Amino acid sequence: MFVGVILNPRARRNRRAGSDHARRLAEAIGPHGEVVETPSVDALGEAVERLLPRASYLVSDGGDGALSWMIHEVRRRRPDARDWPAFVPTNGGTIDFVARKAGVRGRALGILRALRRAAETGDRPAEVGLDSLAITGARLDGEAFDRVGFALAAGGIGNRFFDRYYEDPDPSPGTIVRIIARTVGSFARGGLHESGYAAHLFRPTEARVVIDGRELPTVRHAALHAGAFDVNLGGVVRVFPQARAPGALHFQAGTMSPARIIASLPRIVAGAAIRGPELLDGRGEHMRVEARGDELLRPIVDGERFEGLTTLDVRRGPIVRIAKVRAR
Repeated sequence: MFVGVILNPRARRNRRAGSDHARRLAEAIGPHGEVVETPSVDALGEAVERLLPRASYLVSDGGDGALSWMIHEVRRRRPDARDWPAFVPTNGGTIDFVARKAGVRGRALGILRALRRAAETGDRPAEVGLDSLAITGARLDGEAFDRVGFALAAGGIGNRFFDRYYEDPDPSPGTIVRIIARTVGSFARGGLHESGYAAHLFRPTEARVVIDGRELPTVRHAALHAGAFDVNLGGVVRVFPQARAPGALHFQAGTMSPARIIASLPRIVAGAAIRGPELLDGRGEHMRVEARGDELLRPIVDGERFEGLTTLDVRRGPIVRIAKVRAR
């Protein structure tokens, strides 16, 4: 049993952990693993190349985005998900919805100590198989886009939310609460006045959308989202409830007025479906999105933004094994 650990020093909790965090991680796993620090996404491929041949487990000491990039680099080297090691997120980010869904508990040091005990006793942790999204598309220059992820905000309010979220230098679940409160207040005071805070979040995305062969009648979408499982965002809002059952993808697309979105907030907090006469909110197998107008698609995949896409296709992706480590 060998544990590969990839450390993202830019993650919020890791910045706070201090300059000796990598050393303490190495001490926690001991002879049963190796810690590699990656100062940027560009360094991640080399780290995966180094650890993958030996790894029974790959630990991502960062947030959901760091885990997504790790999975991407593993997939580039091993296209068949059956050949992947089990992944371990460490609750090192700002939301950590993957760890929450999989039942991973604790922080990096405790998780590595638990994995060390497993290596020494042979009592390996249980694993959870999470559904994923296979997201493909094309950029304006013709370059192909190909990712595996768990949650997609291709446009609409879910996408523009992240512009506001990352304006906070230290984002957290509290940031989500503040964005919601400020948006509701801004809309109540001035509607969608272009200088108001709410105007950006409620600005629709222009796109042609086809879901399971059915073209939606609108090209101005308040929501353009897809989830492979039900997502809990920091304990504040819960989305994609119809993907709670294994094998089901949840798609959202269509028109919805700002007033109706605000009225739906209690349902979103509770994790219930959103209702609107021109909103498709339900299960599906394939969603195609084509940019219209002057704005290219800028999708958010697991909290990471990608620029300049003209098309997106979303289907069911591979099952991703997550080790259900519970730190003491």
